[in-house]
Amino acid sequence: MKKVFLIGFTLFTISSSSHAQAALFALLFGDKVATENFNVSLEAGGTFMGYSNLEDSERSKMGINFGIGGNIKLNENWFICPNIYFLAKRNLFLNHFSLDSGNPALDANFTDIPTKITLDYIDVPIFFSYQTNNKKYRFSLAPQFSFLQKSRGIFERSEGDFTQNFDGYTRDVDYGMMVDFAYVLGKAHKGKGLIIHLRYYHGFTDVLNDQISTADNRSNYLSLHLSLPFITDELAAKNLEQESE
Repeated sequence: MKKVFLIGFTLFTISSSSHAQAALFALLFGDKVATENFNVSLEAGGTFMGYSNLEDSERSKMGINFGIGGNIKLNENWFICPNIYFLAKRNLFLNHFSLDSGNPALDANFTDIPTKITLDYIDVPIFFSYQTNNKKYRFSLAPQFSFLQKSRGIFERSEGDFTQNFDGYTRDVDYGMMVDFAYVLGKAHKGKGLIIHLRYYHGFTDVLNDQISTADNRSNYLSLHLSLPFITDELAAKNLEQESE
């Protein structure tokens, strides 16, 4: 029943069929490809965005990301965890911005008004993780590369909104570093575990072109994130035995 619910959630959340297929592979076959030193996981989280040197803006609402992860065990304490988030939505709000569509009559109706900018990325972080001997905590550091898939500007008026393609207003690639503190719930998911992450990302690139801001606008965010690992039944049983000791 839990797996049926997760499959339904995946199909509801992810619109692209290729992205859904990757997530469904993790759900249906993740435990079958798992070994003692490798497993995959479902990844989902919420992000609270910020941008440097962007004074005429408000703190953005929560974005979301969803994808799959790999967990490669090097020894009892060290892991490499490459992740890919096919769905990585971020946003920002400008208090005053003007439409520039090339149509003067249309632009006159959307001048100096609140504007929401939505950014859809594919995020690829690669975590280098240390897990404590009691297997309760993980500390990780990751370089992350984000590839822009789509950006839109939504000009908001009481009479109605207007949406414009903003691909030329935002840069195609963002990269930076992420730090991660995680708490491992070893007994959850029938011994296969659940990992709760608190993350901070700091970008190194100017993500907005000069049409939006001539300053250096680097992205940063806090994230609350969940990892649902798929491991072998034997390892899950071992985890339950260790938790009961």
